[in-house]
Amino acid sequence: LPSLEIQKQIVDELEGYQKIIDGCRQVVENYKPTIDIDPSWEMVELGDICSLINGRAYKKEELLSEGKYPVLRVGNFFTSDRWYYSDLELEPNKYCDAGDLLYAWSASFGAKIWDGGKVIYHYHIWKVENDEHKVSKGFLKYLLDHLTNQFKEQGGRGGTMMHLTKSGMEKTPIPVPTMEEQLSIENKLNDEERLIRGNKRLIEIYTQKIQDRISKVWGE
Repeated sequence: LPSLEIQKQIVDELEGYQKIIDGCRQVVENYKPTIDIDPSWEMVELGDICSLINGRAYKKEELLSEGKYPVLRVGNFFTSDRWYYSDLELEPNKYCDAGDLLYAWSASFGAKIWDGGKVIYHYHIWKVENDEHKVSKGFLKYLLDHLTNQFKEQGGRGGTMMHLTKSGMEKTPIPVPTMEEQLSIENKLNDEERLIRGNKRLIEIYTQKIQDRISKVWGE
């Protein structure tokens, strides 16, 4: 048992770490990428600037505990690190690789530029192929994020929604600025997301500092 003075020092140290964690969590949890829509931008249907490609639906017995290709499901898309695998050889558009833009459209919603290796993406995920002459991939990702936030607001406080339909999504009207404006918006939002990733990293670092300090007290 350390002296009261040392106990107070330890408490002050841990409380300081916790304040940093709490502040970073506030930033991460409240951040939403937003695009200030200019009424002068051209309105087009989403399907006019990109293609939505369905993934593959699996029977339970087709999902293996190990195999050649990981199967990217909605859970893996967001948080789960429990993977299933497949040995099936499919048509090329049923795979995605690093740099592909994806959109989860059932139960949980959101866009992601895939940063992993080659996977088979599940039916509840679309691969989004942008028309490079009309829209940049990065801007389209943020535009889909913007739409997702609108969908969640329309779906209620819990953000729980029924799945979207491919035809309905393709017909969704969206604003498309010039390519120069798209790239400017994309760069700005990229900077914001780098700051968010930095806050997430600080949460990890200071959570570990708390654990290490407590272990030191116990002599571990």
